[in-house]
Amino acid sequence: MSFNITYKPLCTLNFYHHYFLDDGVTPFDDANAPNLKQEQLEKYNIQDFARIQPTEQTKKILANQKIIFKQNNTGFSLLIQAEETNIADTYKPFIALTQNENLQFLIYITDSIFENYSTVPAVPLTPYYFSNKQPSTEIANWNGINTESDIPHTAIENYSISTATNTLLSNSIHSKERQQLFGIISLSVAADNSTKSLLEPSGNLPLSPPDFKIQLANRKTFWHYLNAKDGSVIHKSPTTLPLVKNGIIAYTFNTTARRPVATPNSLVFEKDGSGTIIKTISEIFI
Repeated sequence: MSFNITYKPLCTLNFYHHYFLDDGVTPFDDANAPNLKQEQLEKYNIQDFARIQPTEQTKKILANQKIIFKQNNTGFSLLIQAEETNIADTYKPFIALTQNENLQFLIYITDSIFENYSTVPAVPLTPYYFSNKQPSTEIANWNGINTESDIPHTAIENYSISTATNTLLSNSIHSKERQQLFGIISLSVAADNSTKSLLEPSGNLPLSPPDFKIQLANRKTFWHYLNAKDGSVIHKSPTTLPLVKNGIIAYTFNTTARRPVATPNSLVFEKDGSGTIIKTISEIFI
């Protein structure tokens, strides 16, 4: 007697950063460049700057429910052991998954210069919260986690949470796990929006599992060109320009010759008397 063990996708999550993915000044997800996204993703790896892992509590749920947490270069996917139903091409979890079950994953930033090319801190005062279900402690201005079909995407800054929500989440996340925490991904089986639910109300797997995404913007700075011999200022860009790892940002002054582009390592900040940052500058020595 033999039998096959079948695993089916429960959901995927992609964690994008424009600094690594944009092609110069062209956003990787530009609708006018339909092939660019796939090309840029081929050389992308979130492990260059971040780590995502399930909470200790979620690890136990995954093991009990026969769910595989599979990491990849863009984020992760969840695969669940499933069995066929009496409906063609329709599957259900081999071990029933209740509608009120919740899975949590933690995001940590691993790159020491992350803040130099990103618009948000590596360790915010309260972690950013990405969920398909609104907490009872969030009343106004709530933003649910995006899916790949959400265009434009929700800015990362709009995923901040209240102190009350942060306190509530602390009950399910170990104190050690909260250290240096950037964000929390919270996926409920039954979402506020049915297209973001992990299972159908019947308990079956949806024909199209949700494809979630989180998208981070790259920092823009003023570019200051300095004399490599004495540090004197040769030129200041009149507007801010983006920091990107790939592609070309053509910039010229005085002549038609292209000038070197800025790198995240060369960032300095101008602050006012109270210590508030008023200008971000990339220094480029030539």
